[in-house]
Amino acid sequence: MTVGPLRDTAGLATASETIRTAGELATDGSFWQVVGENLVMAASGTLIALLVGAVLGLTMGLKPSLSAALDPVVQVLKPIPPVVILPLALLALGPTRNLGVLLATIAALWPILIQVQAGARDVDPVALDTARALRLSAARTQLSVVLPSVVPYLLSGLRIGSATALMMSVGVGLLAGAPGLGNLILLAQQSGQGATVFAGTVWAGVLGLLLTLVLAVTQRVITHDNWGRGTQS
Repeated sequence: MTVGPLRDTAGLATASETIRTAGELATDGSFWQVVGENLVMAASGTLIALLVGAVLGLTMGLKPSLSAALDPVVQVLKPIPPVVILPLALLALGPTRNLGVLLATIAALWPILIQVQAGARDVDPVALDTARALRLSAARTQLSVVLPSVVPYLLSGLRIGSATALMMSVGVGLLAGAPGLGNLILLAQQSGQGATVFAGTVWAGVLGLLLTLVLAVTQRVITHDNWGRGTQS
């Protein structure tokens, strides 16, 4: 039974109906194929953002002149939500997996780039001077001096960026009809299946929570430090 100010709203599912429907979805193989679409889009977008953000952030962090040139551009573009380009991207790509990958990439790029840049700037200058005095190669310097400083920041950015990418992959389905959990929720809403709408939303939250926990544990294991080490973007 639904109680509260929304108790008379038609089509509003109760908590028990939502839980039951969420359990039914979990036993449906086609549901996990839908979830797989979101995981593929989020993982692909995060990987692309990791490659671009790590290289660009590392270069900006170690090259003050390049940072001075590009930082204003980053500060202007970073606050713009990825959904702003959704209409143009939808016209170009259609409601496809590629649309989800594109917006997931944009969503994950900025946390990774900013964190890697911060990590590169946090490299001990004395250690860099020592590496130059020892005439270490650029590759050896990156591995032995820069990488230990950047890794905690990189993992923090990856944790934030991947969760944002997953959220965006669901949102693209909800707003533009791209395949995945968001599209399932959209179709359920259009057909008046309130319990499925709420159950799909619950599963989206569960997936995001699980992803964040897995990455947080991974970050802790790799850095041998406290949860959530690294700065926040």
